[in-house]
Formats: sequence, structure tokens, C-alpha cells
Amino acid sequence: MGLVPVGDAMYLWGESSGTPSHVIGLQIFSPPAGAGPDLLDGLYARMTDPATVKPAFQRRPYRSPATAGQFAWAVDEDLDLTLHVRRVGLPRPGRIRELLEHVADWHAVRLNRDRPLWEAQLVEGLEDGRFALCTKMHHSQFDGVNMGRHLLGGLSPDPDDRLGTAPWVITRRPRKPRLQAVDQEPGEPAGDWLSAVGEQISGVASQVGGFASAIGNTVAALAGNGLSSARAGEITLPFSAPNTMLNGSVSSARRFAGDDWPIERLRAVARATDTSINDVALTMCAGALRSYLIEQDALPSDPLVAMVPVSLTPTDPGAAAREGNSWAAVLCNLGTDCTDPLVRLRRIHTSMRRSKNLMSELDPVTAAAISASTLGGVVLNSIPGLPMPPRPPFNLVISNVPAVSKRLYLDGCELTDAYPISVVTDGQALNMTLVSYAGNLAFGITGCRRSVPHLQRLLPHLEHTLCELEKPAVVAS
Repeated sequence: MGLVPVGDAMYLWGESSGTPSHVIGLQIFSPPAGAGPDLLDGLYARMTDPATVKPAFQRRPYRSPATAGQFAWAVDEDLDLTLHVRRVGLPRPGRIRELLEHVADWHAVRLNRDRPLWEAQLVEGLEDGRFALCTKMHHSQFDGVNMGRHLLGGLSPDPDDRLGTAPWVITRRPRKPRLQAVDQEPGEPAGDWLSAVGEQISGVASQVGGFASAIGNTVAALAGNGLSSARAGEITLPFSAPNTMLNGSVSSARRFAGDDWPIERLRAVARATDTSINDVALTMCAGALRSYLIEQDALPSDPLVAMVPVSLTPTDPGAAAREGNSWAAVLCNLGTDCTDPLVRLRRIHTSMRRSKNLMSELDPVTAAAISASTLGGVVLNSIPGLPMPPRPPFNLVISNVPAVSKRLYLDGCELTDAYPISVVTDGQALNMTLVSYAGNLAFGITGCRRSVPHLQRLLPHLEHTLCELEKPAVVAS
């Protein structure tokens, strides 16, 4: 099937027993009224039919002398779905707490490379009668947008539809109209420039000469229109982030916490402050991090820096899923040194706007190379024996993955909650990934259990920060 592209292979090369490179999509469903005890039996039977597996979920990685030691994809001709899909019962009392603890423990287990890099668990035993579908997918196969497309692509907005499918199963219904996406953020890079950068990333990965040229262009670009802006404090550059408790080596143990907020609350703040919903969400994360680090007596004097992935392809969740990764890295000053939440929001809005403007002014090759240089520090952290740099390339990843505004159903079972459990690695002990669904914005917080103690305390800090923003926003309006 060919070599794994460099941008995808980095998730394979950088993976270790303590830093797995997969994401778990946690979906919680409520059975329809009158559903019998055989509901999950039927779902599981359809989920384990090998004849219905999508081609993207039949690939496994391998290396050989024929590939010069590089990773390549092969089709698994003997796919055994009972190794990939399992039924699991929660321990009593079956609260959401037990579910999240189970998912956090499962996240610490690497995917087996002698078969396709995905697994799923159909989890039953929740005290309120709901069940969960947890799908673990390796980041070398898909980026966040396309993981979301697989997770949602087999679901239906019609509660009477009984043709629903799991993420890895070929959709049984005719191609449906595109799902209605949540609000497109103002100011997001879009259109031809994003497509061009996506094409250039593939070219840079395969052409050494092109990469060398890109590095030269990167230096010239930073000298021409980036370095002066950086000196003026207008943009955030890699390795300008302070060293924090979030940026050391991580253990294999994980903790996960999640909650959601009505998007309308964030939209009201965005309208009153002439910012975006994404800016408000980032400010919620920044305020929560500031309060958490103060509690830990670990708040640095310099502001934290987040890496915010920006998709290089259209983010319509109803579009056909693609393989591989196609995104750029944008750095955001989180303003955690600032006590005023409204000032912090303005700073985040300005930081995101300037970083995106800089990227949009560059040619596609140079933009791709700058993105690669931003991520280079994380790759170096994964090399055994190398010391951590004095300053991290950034402090954490905050990703906002668009989903849909309508309620969705799997064979009449309503999807009530959806959370992402994302990648944690050496130097990046905390990840905050956001997913919007049915009028709510879910915050999934994944962290190293040792490096980020009492991670769940970030959740009330998110609510407190939003309340703080709502007060001055009302006054400002």
C-alpha cells in the first residue's frame, strides 16, 4: 500500500510504552424506549462482521528491508474482529466516574502493531441504563477531524433509522446529505490556501530537496515578516513558553475528566466582546489552567503557550473521511500572567489572529515548514537519552474539533455525550480537546496521573472562568 507519510509516521516513531499515540472517542448512548436485553447483542454482532470493515481500518504498519526500515502500510488479510471489538461490563455502581476511570486506564494500553491500529469496547453496566462505545484509533491513521467523521459518519439524525453503523463499519444507508456543522469560526484559515498547504505538506514529506528549500524559506520568512513581529511581541514563537509542571517526562498512568457547556453561553460572550467562540473556549482553558497552577503553587510568571491545531482541509463533519493527518500548528499566548479574564480574552483573540495572519501571508511550503519546526521540539522529547530543553516548544495542546448541531442516533439509541481522550507525551503531560455536539461544547481533559495531580479540578475552574467572562461581557455589551 506504500510508505507511511512522514507526517503520519512520526506518531509511530515517537510512540513508547508510556506515551501511546492514540485517541479514544468516548460515545455514550441511551437505548430507545422499550429496548430489550438483546439490543447490545445485535449491535455487537453487526460490529464484528469482518465483511463490513472499512478499508482504512484494515491497514496495519510494518517495516522490512524492502522499505529501507521505514514504516509502510499493509492490508491485514486475516482480520479477526474479536481481537478488535470487545464487550466490557463496568464495576458497580456503574457511575460515570467508573466509566471515566476505565477509559483512562484503557488509554494507557498501546495498540498492538501486528494488526490494524484500532480497537473498540462496547461498555455496558451504567447505572442509568445507558451504554458506551469507546473507539481507540491511532493518530498515524487519522487526524482529529477525520476521526470525528468516522465516529459520526454511521449515525443518523433520524431516531427511527435502524441502519446505523460503528465507526469502522461501512455505512449501510445511501450517502446521506451532509450533516449540519456547528458555527464556522470567524477568521479561521479556509479555502484554497488550506488546500495548498495540505498538498505541500505531502510534498515536503516525500521530497528531501523540497524540504531543504522549505527550511531556507522559513528562515527568510521569519527574518522578513516574522522576526520583527516576534521582537515586538506580536506573535508567539516556538520555545518561548515557560517551563512548567506540565512539561516534564510522563508516566504510563492516565487520568481523564470531561464535562460540557452550552455553546450559546460562549456565543453570547463572543458577540458581546467581538471575538469568536473559539477565543472564548481558549480563554476558559487559560483561566482554568491559571487557577489550577495557583492551587499547585506552580504558576509561572510568563504566560503559558498553547499549540492549537488548525485543519488544512475543510472541517465539514458530514464530508467523507480521509486517511492521514492534514493540519498546521498555530501557537497562542494564553495570557495566564494576567488577572483580568476579559483582558486575557482580548490577548488570546489578538494572539490567534496574528498567528493565523502570519501563516496566511506565507507561501504553502514555508507555512508547512514552520508548522513542522513548531512540532519538532515534541519529536525530540521522544528520543531516549536526550535531555528536555530549557523551555518547551509550547506548554500543551488545545484542540477544538467541530462536530454537528443535531442529535444523532445509532439504531434508535440517542448519542447523549461525546468526549475525546487524546494524546499525552513526554514534555506534554496535559491535553485539552474540545468537541461540539448538539448545542454543547464538551471539554475532554487527558493528563499524566503523576504529572497532573487532581486533574478533575480543572472542570470547576472552567465553569468559574466562563462565569467571570459573562459578567464583564454583559457590561461591555
